[in-house]
Amino acid sequence: MRERGPGSDCCHLKETDLWVTSVKAIRRGKLVNKQNPYQMKSRALSKATFVALFGATVVSSLAFVQPAFAQTSEPAKPDHAKNLQQVMVTAQKKSESEQEVPISMTVVEAADLLNTGASKLDDYYAQIPGLSVNDRGSGRTTLVIRGVSAGQQLNPTVGVMIDDAPFGSSTTDYSISDIDPFDIDHIEVLRGPQGTLYGSSSMGGLIKFAMIDPNSDALSGRVQSDVSSTEHGTMGYAARAAINLPLIKDKLALRISAFHRHDPGYVDDPGQGKHNVNDGDADGGRVSALWNVTGSLKVRASAMAQNSSVNGGARVDMLRNSYTPVDGPYDHRRLPGTDSGNVKTRIYTLQVEDSFGWADFHSVSSYNQYKLVGPQDVTGTFGGLVNLIYGVPGLGVRIDNNNRTGKFTQEFRLSSPDDGRQLSWLGGVFFTNEHTAGYQALVAVDRATGADAGLGLMYEDIYPSTYKEKAAFGNVTYKFTDAFDVQLGGRFSSTRQSFANNYDGPLNGGPSSDSEGASNNVWTYSFSPRYRFNPNVMMYGRVSTGYRAGGANALLMDDRGIFPGQYKSDSLTSYEWGLKGDFADHALTLDTSLFYIDWTNIQLSEVSQATGNSYYVNAGSAKSEGAEASLSWRPLRGLTIAGNAAYTRAVLTEDTPDGTYGRSGDRLPFSPLWSGNLSADYTFPLHGSLDGNVGAGITYVGDRESDFTASAQAQRFMLRSYTTAQLHAGVQSMDWSVSLYVKNLTDARGYLSATAQNATTGVSSYGLLLIQPRTVGVSATYSF
Repeated sequence: MRERGPGSDCCHLKETDLWVTSVKAIRRGKLVNKQNPYQMKSRALSKATFVALFGATVVSSLAFVQPAFAQTSEPAKPDHAKNLQQVMVTAQKKSESEQEVPISMTVVEAADLLNTGASKLDDYYAQIPGLSVNDRGSGRTTLVIRGVSAGQQLNPTVGVMIDDAPFGSSTTDYSISDIDPFDIDHIEVLRGPQGTLYGSSSMGGLIKFAMIDPNSDALSGRVQSDVSSTEHGTMGYAARAAINLPLIKDKLALRISAFHRHDPGYVDDPGQGKHNVNDGDADGGRVSALWNVTGSLKVRASAMAQNSSVNGGARVDMLRNSYTPVDGPYDHRRLPGTDSGNVKTRIYTLQVEDSFGWADFHSVSSYNQYKLVGPQDVTGTFGGLVNLIYGVPGLGVRIDNNNRTGKFTQEFRLSSPDDGRQLSWLGGVFFTNEHTAGYQALVAVDRATGADAGLGLMYEDIYPSTYKEKAAFGNVTYKFTDAFDVQLGGRFSSTRQSFANNYDGPLNGGPSSDSEGASNNVWTYSFSPRYRFNPNVMMYGRVSTGYRAGGANALLMDDRGIFPGQYKSDSLTSYEWGLKGDFADHALTLDTSLFYIDWTNIQLSEVSQATGNSYYVNAGSAKSEGAEASLSWRPLRGLTIAGNAAYTRAVLTEDTPDGTYGRSGDRLPFSPLWSGNLSADYTFPLHGSLDGNVGAGITYVGDRESDFTASAQAQRFMLRSYTTAQLHAGVQSMDWSVSLYVKNLTDARGYLSATAQNATTGVSSYGLLLIQPRTVGVSATYSF
């Protein structure tokens, strides 16, 4: 009967179900809504134009600076060196160069984000090929990699790791909390299934936040302040500070960081007479410690807390057949006290590593909590029921959402020493115990004030659930020659789940309850041959599988036996070819990949055409195929040109059953066919120890389609393409830096999600989540 968890726009509450149950409760006939489908033409930049622009820019740049490769120059300062720096990552649970990893991936440096005012995922996701975001506002963000998404806010398809530990729920899709980048070292985005090493919920890919470790060598610290102004909106600001304390030289160190950030608002609510209602605040801090017990034994411990709140969503209201605003292009109308979100995140991690000579040992223990409180205005869906049930017309309806997840994980692993041996290996075991407590209630309220109308709860559901997983995993790499090796990995996972629901209210026909359990055993594997043409250029192939956990359907008592009690995990197989290399004496880095993904037994949310009840099934199939390319080039000392492009064709290969309207060939939700980014950054000496820096970038996101609908009468909304440009310039010395930046230079209107105001019919006006308008800011940092 429900959409589980805080990830859905009305969380787990399914509107069609409440219509049916309310009809049963008040003993009336079925309510039928029929609307005509609509069509919308995409305004996307054509793929031919995009490829031509991207290719012409790169080629012309190469031609312009080609003579630079032949020049013999005097040695320069490291910051201005012509060679690109080697990037170290932990994608395969060991430290190695990004260029050595047989996985398509992108690394984002946190320092670069801070210098350009990119403090949230929405600010930088489009710079990562293959990654897209369905941001529904109020703390609800779903990640999509390579188009692997069926919509409907089901279990997540992209895993998230923070401090080398899994973060977030495996069975509710609020995929990620926006972690402020101040205490992040870098972010690794792994494309394609990562089920062998990382388990469930990473079938589309994985995002790893690598945090900054304490340093026991010397005292150091950093403070930063930002201030910005947003077009059509208000000012934003941030203050951040961190200090590294070497308590015992070469033995014990402590790092403490904290931040406060105020995000500007730029959406007005004419109904309430309020301006900039979507402003918000975020506060947080992190304490981490490093203890070098012996030469090989190290212990790392960290605790991170972050609270964030938004006073209102950034959704603007549009008529359903066009991008015509209901009020204005930066306006929406909501009940007072709704459309807000409060998120609390707590992450505690303990890592122990040692070397036994014959093997290296690593233990990761973690506990994280995620809490979301987000009241929403659902008058468009349920407003008519107030008069139907209570006989009181003209009231609004608010849904109260309160969801909390606590997750404990433990991983032990052993690996062979990294000494260049012919046969290397890694093996481990993993355990997680996850508890979710959810609450929802529908309340009739006064439209003008948002105050409770005093009629009692229309509907209430208290729904606790548990998720437990045990897994064993491993991989081996065999070197046939110095140039050719093969890696083979596997993982066996066993999951157990339980769900309970306690319903009440007239929409449910009075109190009722149900409970259900589910279990699953899943195998995943990976196979990856790799060939090195020389020490700097590598080609690889990769066949890998991934899955996400299944679950149980929570249904009305009198509907048992009609619908399946459980749905199973779905899985996919990915085939990938890639080429990575450093060229031109390490002045140019290239990373390209081709992929094909076969997805079967897709988890889908269905709506019974006979009763209107919703439930989950494994049905249908899909594929995703495409190409990705990333280029970093330093043709001149201090000048870096970077670009990436992604083509992703993710479509159904089989019609969905009745209850979800999708036909073979239809695109999967929220994935653009084309996306790309091109940037240039130049650092140069000014005077003495002063350096200057200027840079620019342009980002393109193609059109995307919204969720599948329950019928052909409710056609999917097409989110049109958009292009944004960024500028930055600054001055820096060894100790301090000042940077001026402009985000969304042309003040483009791009949209990240589309949700019908009447979620039952899907044919009302839509709320579109707007990207941040043009923002001008300045950031100052002092380090010691």
